[in-house]
Amino acid sequence: MLAGRPSTLGAALLEDDAPPYDATGAQREDLPQYEPPAPSHNREAHEVPLHTYYLRAPDRKNLVAVPYGLSAPGSFKFTSRGSRLFSKKPEMDVWRSVRASAPTEDEYVAGIWFDTDGPLPWCPRARFVRQDPTAGNQTYKMEARNFSDWTISVDGTLYSWILEAKPFSLVLRQDGRQDAVARFNFSACGLVATGGAEVGDLTLYRDGLSQDKAGVDVILCGLVTALLQFKKMGRHYKNEPDAIAQRAMLPEERVPLHRSGVAQFWSYQQDGSTIG
Repeated sequence: MLAGRPSTLGAALLEDDAPPYDATGAQREDLPQYEPPAPSHNREAHEVPLHTYYLRAPDRKNLVAVPYGLSAPGSFKFTSRGSRLFSKKPEMDVWRSVRASAPTEDEYVAGIWFDTDGPLPWCPRARFVRQDPTAGNQTYKMEARNFSDWTISVDGTLYSWILEAKPFSLVLRQDGRQDAVARFNFSACGLVATGGAEVGDLTLYRDGLSQDKAGVDVILCGLVTALLQFKKMGRHYKNEPDAIAQRAMLPEERVPLHRSGVAQFWSYQQDGSTIG
């Protein structure tokens, strides 16, 4: 019994000498600080479409972006004013229509201009001004140095609308990343669509830019800016009817138009005639 007593007394002394627990956290400050683990990148979650729009052309000057489903923040109308010399008005106005039954309540989103007096070397340049009652008007500048891919800076982050083939499409990516923020596939009519025919479909994927109302505005305005410039240059892209189905079997195949020999896939229509 005596042999076990010192250990019992020692345990009691240790308990008596131990400082009381400080619930205020003063003792916890001495513990090492650990950074929280970085969230893992879930590619499958990213590839699930967030919103889908169908871009239709009522006539040769106007476009309508109609959402598929109820999650998208309304439909969009892009109305063209036509190009007039010395006019300060935008070449195209962008409107958001929340309720189709009340067109008088459409919300003005942005105006799109094309800049012809930019610095040398010359390349297509444009800007759009998004109207925000809370944060004020915000100007976004775009340019296509290779006449195909359009870059745009959003809050200091560079994005690019990249023209790809097989099928013809415009893919929005953040600079330095491979994941698509949005993808627009041209239809069989493409940029010569009229009478309500479909120009193409736009799919938005889960990204910091696509998950709020302002980001969706920026994506749609940037896309239409690129499409309008292609029409100005006579580059009326379209796809064969089975091209989209063929791509579905090869989701990872990406063929940038200006960096690959894809002339055999390039067809456009000008003045009613098709050129291959």
